[in-house]
Amino acid sequence: MRKRFSLLAVTLLLPAVCLADKANERAVAGQTLATFERDAAAVREGMEPGGNYGYIRPEDKARVEKRLDDMQKLLGEHPGALAPQDKMTLLNEQEELNALLLQNDNNRLICDRSAHTGSRIPTTTCQTYGQQMQRQERDRHALNDLQKQPQTQRAGGP
Repeated sequence: MRKRFSLLAVTLLLPAVCLADKANERAVAGQTLATFERDAAAVREGMEPGGNYGYIRPEDKARVEKRLDDMQKLLGEHPGALAPQDKMTLLNEQEELNALLLQNDNNRLICDRSAHTGSRIPTTTCQTYGQQMQRQERDRHALNDLQKQPQTQRAGGP
């Protein structure tokens, strides 16, 4: 019975997992000003609503913009080869930037293993960060709509 249930769960979850794109772990890897500008433009485009990073929080977006500006300034000041200290600074900024973007990537897969109410059998459900954010947004709008509806009293009430 348990094998059947596991097989059924995998069969139901597999299409959702396969349809999701892979999260981009290295959004910015430019070592020259030209490749960096291309990567930075793609990141800025992705942070727009509907983009790959469309649900990025405002504070994270500000940190991403600061890192992009710092990296562009560093690469612009040294059109040739970078000094070892500057290479280390560039690498550290790239790592922080890529970590922020990966955390906010709509294609990042999030899995939760928990038992439903009334059951002891844990199940694993997976969804992308983008799907999770869409659901939260949809739920928030539904709750707001319910709260805006006028309350009615039952007939014969006080």
